[in-house]
This record gives sequence, C-alpha cells and structure tokens, in this order.
Amino acid sequence: MSFENNRQVILVTGGTGFAGSHLAELLLQHQSGEIHITQFSSKDSVDIPGFEHFKLHQVDLTNSDATVQLIQEVQPTQIYHLASFAYVGKSFEKGSSLLINNILLQHNLLEAVAHHAPQARVLVIGSAEEYGLSNKSEIPITEDHPFRPVNPYAVSKIAQDMLGFAYAQSYKLDIVRVRPFNHIGERQTGDFAVSAFAKQIVAIERGQQDVLLVGNLEGVRDFTDVKDMVAAYKILMEKGERGDVYNVGSGVGIKMKTILDQLVSFALVPIQIAVDESRFRPLDITTIVANNDKITELGWQTTIPLQNSLQRVLDYWRSIL
Repeated sequence: MSFENNRQVILVTGGTGFAGSHLAELLLQHQSGEIHITQFSSKDSVDIPGFEHFKLHQVDLTNSDATVQLIQEVQPTQIYHLASFAYVGKSFEKGSSLLINNILLQHNLLEAVAHHAPQARVLVIGSAEEYGLSNKSEIPITEDHPFRPVNPYAVSKIAQDMLGFAYAQSYKLDIVRVRPFNHIGERQTGDFAVSAFAKQIVAIERGQQDVLLVGNLEGVRDFTDVKDMVAAYKILMEKGERGDVYNVGSGVGIKMKTILDQLVSFALVPIQIAVDESRFRPLDITTIVANNDKITELGWQTTIPLQNSLQRVLDYWRSIL
C-alpha cells in the first residue's frame, strides 16, 4: 500500500513518549500530511524539534468517550498506535494498573476506529517480550514463535497484539502488527537497562554516585537504534501486508555485559561496578534475538552502528542531568 500521492491525516498515540517522539520527528521530515500526536498528561511532554508543527491532543485513551471524540475529531487516515505503559522491570509491582491500562486503551482505540474511522490504516505496536522463553533451536525468533510470556507487561502486549488481530479479522480493519525488539536512544527513561547504565555513569562522572549498580549481565539481547526502529514503522505503514505481523530487530545478539563495557569505555572517570540484587527480575529471559527476514524483504535495514547509539545515549544524559 502506498500513500505517496495522497495527503494523509496521521495520528501518533503516545507521540510524546520515547519511540513516539522519534517517530513524530521522522514523519515531520518526510510526510506532507497533518500530524496529530497524543499525550496522557502535560508531564509527558518532551522537547521535540518542530514540536509546534504537531497538533497535540491531551487524552486518556482508557476513557472510551474521550477516545471516540479524538477519532471523530481527527478522522485519521493513518494511526501509529504506540500509547502503552512500558513497565518491564517493574512489571509485577505495577501489574494491575499496567494490564488494565494497556488492554483497555487498545480496546477503546480499535472500537473507535471500527465505528468512526474504519478506512484508517493502523500500525499496532506489540513487543518481542510477547515471545518470552525460547529454546536454542528457536533462535533467531520468527513471527511464528509461540507466546511464552514471563511477566505481566508481556501478557498485556499479547492482549494488545491479539486485539489488533481480532479487529482486523472481525471488522476487516486495515491493521498491521509489529513486534519490536530492544531499541535504544535519546529520551528513553532510566527504567530501561542501557539508559540506566548511562544515567549512572553520568552521575558518577559528576560525583553524585560512587558505584554503578547492575542486575543480570548475562542476558543476550537484540538492540536497534530507535531512529532505525521508527523508520521500520514508517515502512510498515507504507508496505506492510494487511493483517500480518512483523518482527523488527537487528538480528544480532549482544550480551548485556558487552553493552555495559562499551558504555564504561566512554566514561570520563574510572567506573566501579557492583551487583544489586534488587535489579534482578523473578525470571530473566536468557536470549532474545530477532529473525528479521520479513521486514528486510520490505527494504528496511539497520543504518546506525550500536557504538554510535550508545554514545548518543550517554551524551543525552550528560545534557539533561
């Protein structure tokens, strides 16, 4: 499907969040249509270059009436649905609110689209966390991998993913689903490992912290720069097969200790590392690496070296702390 010759009305839910803000920047650079973004509250605002060109809607998508009003008002032709609570590390601690929020906002948005903007093309953002546990023979993970979630966040993303599938089947909505693997970059909160490492390094550089605290460093993860990730979202909006699902990841597994060592090598002072048992999860997935054949067949590939991404994350924390 191509949108190149038609002016679009684009809605990015969660558009002031980490990936959402990078996507909004990309769309502003390449799209000729209106760009609407949602935020849950004014506290979620970020400094996005060109922010004044977006039409900002402060809306609680768990409120069905507010969600219907948003869709009726905007009448989007494209919806990038990124809004979600992304508490992975605190998944059990915040399990109830996370599950209620993520499932309810997904249902409300798809209901509103089905009844008030049924021609809109919707990109539903899932997560590689949905896959959960894997055997060595199942790595790299394809889109056919069974769901074996190990935390409430993963369960909530499966629910969002499957609601997208259900509405695509039952209402024939133009929905494409994506399961992104780990992505990193500026504006990611310190709740995520790479950003947490970088934030602590900056605190140590400034004499505000003595030791860098870490959890499990043995896990292997698939890291993609957030700018490459949102480029994949744009390609899927343009070329993704209606009703299908796509992994997005580099296809390369990196041990967390290697990531930490690289960040520490960029530090301006010596860094002492200590294990913090409170940072361990009840169960940590050993290895999760994407089979990205389906998305690369559409013309996507990673363009930003991991070392560059890590340096930018560190520089970002240096600029805001």
